[in-house]
Amino acid sequence: MRTVTWSVWVLLVFCSVFAEGQQRPVYSCGGNLTGTSGLMGSQGYPGVYPPNTKCVWRITVPQGKVVSLTFHSLDLESDSLCRYDYVDVYDGFVKSQRLGRFCGTVRPGALISNHNRMQVVMVSDANTAGSGFLAGYSAVQPNAKGERYCGGLLDKPSGSFMTPNWPDRDYPPGVTCSWHIVAPEQQVIELTFEKFDVERDNYCRYDHMVVYNGGEPSDASRIGKFCGDSPPAPIFSEGSNLFIQFVSDLSLTADGFICHYTFKPKNFTITGYPVPVTAAAPTPARPVALTYSEALCKQKCKRIGTIESHYCLSNFVLTGTLISAAMKEHSVLATFSITNVYKEGNLSIQQAGKSMSAKVTILCKKCPLVRRGPNYILMGHVGEQGHGVVSPHNFVIPFKTKKQRDLAVLSNVRC
Repeated sequence: MRTVTWSVWVLLVFCSVFAEGQQRPVYSCGGNLTGTSGLMGSQGYPGVYPPNTKCVWRITVPQGKVVSLTFHSLDLESDSLCRYDYVDVYDGFVKSQRLGRFCGTVRPGALISNHNRMQVVMVSDANTAGSGFLAGYSAVQPNAKGERYCGGLLDKPSGSFMTPNWPDRDYPPGVTCSWHIVAPEQQVIELTFEKFDVERDNYCRYDHMVVYNGGEPSDASRIGKFCGDSPPAPIFSEGSNLFIQFVSDLSLTADGFICHYTFKPKNFTITGYPVPVTAAAPTPARPVALTYSEALCKQKCKRIGTIESHYCLSNFVLTGTLISAAMKEHSVLATFSITNVYKEGNLSIQQAGKSMSAKVTILCKKCPLVRRGPNYILMGHVGEQGHGVVSPHNFVIPFKTKKQRDLAVLSNVRC
């Protein structure tokens, strides 16, 4: 009996010592994490995280690598917009782009930074619910392939990409996704949209997709910015790279999109869409009048040219409806309720709620002749104070639905 008791005592001591050496790691509120890999967790994980806290973790991996973050566990107060308790992941430290905001229990795929730094911020309000999160980070090669939350490198001859949650439910709020499509030299990329439904705004200021020529975003290489529920026309790259970025804010969401891409020979053409996309050849430009003259308005009112030939000659291009008109000496000061803007230039646009309008001076009251009710395609120039100016030389016609595709294609043209 004494021998058995002694054996049990030795076993208990051994287990106690072993357990002390195998204690769970203690996760604190934030910190600086370095190296090629590691673990991080919310304060007190797997216990319930504390209320009214903000914890910041800064991850730095070796130069030449990027950070891949994978959530092993996620259990935060659930809310469709993640307004209360949430985890934000940023592509860098200061004034960096947010890669996503997460809450609830649905874990995202891997999030990958563009450089060797990533910042993770967890915020909780006065009411808590859940055990927080546990995540692992590792240093990977830039443009890492594989399963990701969204975005990534696409270099196969053809493929597809889509917003997170497609097609089961709306894309989440507060995400940024970047796809880099790389074709072989001497090939270009055709991008087509099967379905497209992103929060609508005349200027795509909230949720939007932007497509760039080349391998990184820049104003000079931007092809187009898209939102709403009308799929953009097919897009062709100028070279062998396209960069696509999708951003959603923290308010309304929608179905999202699915896009398909295909590599094409550089000299490939398809009716109506030459590659590379270049400006439509303009008709010889006449001097553009920005002030009234008797001689100008005595000319015969005859429309010359096409939408394509006038697009690059115009400072602004929009569709809209005349809502008010007032005589101003020999001209008409008109206000148009804007339906869509395809080229803004320096045009001054007023906004009241979701309604947008612009003031346009029609120099000759009878040319072009517009009236209340119809929707017009309006092309013109911009005068002082940002007001639009339309003379008989400009292009104004009633809008027809079949012209929407032509305008969408032209909006991708760099004049």
